[in-house]
Amino acid sequence: EMTSSLVGSEMCIRDSINFLRMKKNKIMKDYWRVCWMALLLVALFFGSCSDDNDSNGDSDNAAFDPNIPVQVSGINPTTGGFGQRLVISGENFGNDPSIVNVFVGGKKAIVINVKNHSIYCLVPSQAYSGEIEVQISNGDNPVVSTIAEAKFEYVRKQLVSTLCGSRRDDGGYDTKDGPFNDCGAFGSPNWLEFDPKYPHLVYVAADRGAGDENEGNGNMRILDLKNQYVGTALTEGDMGGTNRGRALAFFDENHMAVAVDQGDELRAAVYGFTRNREAPEGDERNYKMWGNRLALVNFKACNTVTFHPVDGDMYFNSWDKGQFFKVEKQQIQEIFDGTRTTPADKEVLFQMDNGWEYNIRIHPTGNYAYIVSINKHYIQRTNYDWASKRFVTPFIVAGTAERAAYVDGIGTSARFNTPYQGVFVKNPEYAGQEDEYDFILCDKMGQCIRKITPQGKVSTFAGRGSASLNGNPWGYVDGDLRQEARFDRPKGIAYDEATDTYYIGDGSNRRIRKIAYEGEE
Repeated sequence: EMTSSLVGSEMCIRDSINFLRMKKNKIMKDYWRVCWMALLLVALFFGSCSDDNDSNGDSDNAAFDPNIPVQVSGINPTTGGFGQRLVISGENFGNDPSIVNVFVGGKKAIVINVKNHSIYCLVPSQAYSGEIEVQISNGDNPVVSTIAEAKFEYVRKQLVSTLCGSRRDDGGYDTKDGPFNDCGAFGSPNWLEFDPKYPHLVYVAADRGAGDENEGNGNMRILDLKNQYVGTALTEGDMGGTNRGRALAFFDENHMAVAVDQGDELRAAVYGFTRNREAPEGDERNYKMWGNRLALVNFKACNTVTFHPVDGDMYFNSWDKGQFFKVEKQQIQEIFDGTRTTPADKEVLFQMDNGWEYNIRIHPTGNYAYIVSINKHYIQRTNYDWASKRFVTPFIVAGTAERAAYVDGIGTSARFNTPYQGVFVKNPEYAGQEDEYDFILCDKMGQCIRKITPQGKVSTFAGRGSASLNGNPWGYVDGDLRQEARFDRPKGIAYDEATDTYYIGDGSNRRIRKIAYEGEE
């Protein structure tokens, strides 16, 4: 029985070996068959390439022939904006980029490369008409020019530019009133606000506090967009001797509130001013339109002031314990009318903690407000209780307290680094939704402008561009919002809905920057 078992096992092993040998032979045959097929395909491929080179290569690399017409047969793509890569197809372009000029919409394009049948170039800015012209100059011969039948559909882009201001080479500070091209520097332009009566005027509050960008005399300056002039609205003396004007807001067309940062609970936290003259006209350049300074409310270390767009009550804060205060509209009205001779009463709605620096931006509907925590690096939302006319306990919508960084993301996964002033901007894509506004804000040490959607998604709107320049995210570069533009500690921001234009207080660059569509004046 043992012998029989061994014989059976030996036969089984022999059959397995024979099977494996047959399988191996088949695999090897298949392997060589695949190899021969691959070699055949490679040979055919290189033969095809060789044929192509023989038939097209010499033609593509041929020099421009002045005896043959220059023709444009097509463009790709047919639409785009400034910086768009554009390929122009045709005949007899030659192979020398130095003799080829391309104009799009009458603006000269940057030519990258030229082949006899194609031109590779970049669309210039403001190429509005879209007409494409190719010009070829060849020594002493006349310039050959041809215009394409097809037109490029130019799409205007938002770009960053410089409105006014300057910075000395040594980083120092000089300021003066004057036209936009000669108005000196802006020291700490930390809050920008449009005049509700004269929408061509933008106020710029300056905080001469700690930090290397906080220089200047603390005066509140004014941008006259119509006359392209920078004037002075309020001096440090007009604001009670404080050089820390943190924010401003308008109670109505003729009454303004200014939040000042000082350390005495018995002194004004918010001053009120009354318009005592109208905006200058013609050649006049006197912008001292405000007087009758009054203490609207007393406290210390105030960072912000705002008014509810519907109910009109005033809200301000204190860095002291992060208090969020409310002041009744009626009392503010009485102070401005002169029927109340003492500062208004205040009510603490809630508080954060010791040393909580923030500003308050109320949604245009009044339904909620964002609390932008400057030194804690995150954004909270407080909803408005219409029945009690009070803002309720806030909750986080973006960022995380005391986690300073630069990260785009959703909700608490996002990171800010010293966020500052923000504005609500209506987004046409949200039409009909419950909330139709994005929130655009300056991220000071993030060196950029950020966007927060109603769902709490944070993205970078502008800045941190020009990667090839150096490894820094900051700097002074105008141009494409993300590819080129750079800021250096942006703080204040104002938005003109009529022209879809942003004005940015660019702190360490000591300038007012502008974000607008090409062609907007």
